[in-house]
Amino acid sequence: MKLYGWMTAPNPRRAKIFVAEKGIGLEIFEASDPGNPGELSAEYCEKYPHRRVPLLELDDGDWIGEAAAICRYLEALYPDKPLMGRAPKETAIIEMWDRLAEWEGLMAVSEVFRNTHKLFAGRGLAGYDRDIPQIPELAERGNFRLGLFFDKIDKQLGRHEFLAGDRFSFADITALCAIDFSISRRLPIPENCAHVIDWHGRVSARPAISG
Repeated sequence: MKLYGWMTAPNPRRAKIFVAEKGIGLEIFEASDPGNPGELSAEYCEKYPHRRVPLLELDDGDWIGEAAAICRYLEALYPDKPLMGRAPKETAIIEMWDRLAEWEGLMAVSEVFRNTHKLFAGRGLAGYDRDIPQIPELAERGNFRLGLFFDKIDKQLGRHEFLAGDRFSFADITALCAIDFSISRRLPIPENCAHVIDWHGRVSARPAISG
């Protein structure tokens, strides 16, 4: 199997951290255009017409896209060191917090990034082969949503060691990638979110993340 990513983009990073945490040996390839790292290569887009990363290419030539779908497939193949739940209730809670981290955290930062960065002019949304204009008002909304996300997970992390309970899970991976993406865009963790700051330090020190 081959896993395709794109530089430090947060969604492929979710899959890469998941693979590293579970100790799965996968070939990892860069999907960017060698002549223009800010774009996906034409070869990759021809392989995967949805034009997003990550992508898992299977040994039979088929492929699976989207970080959560890839990781769920790999979890079924490699059940040791479970990151997506050990029982129905835990699995559901992890998925709930993963979706919240993706939609309320990662997508909020993406609204800011895609609608302000000059390299993404005409690419306001990922996955399209035609111009999608940037909308400054969406960047403002993204900033607002991100503040609400930090408040929400700070309360949760005040009650639990990790986002979905007492064990590190895929939900923590998604939240970490969202927050690191936010920090890279000069949108730091608010100082009043002490639980998030503590959690971020602990999770960032894990070998699969810091290595």
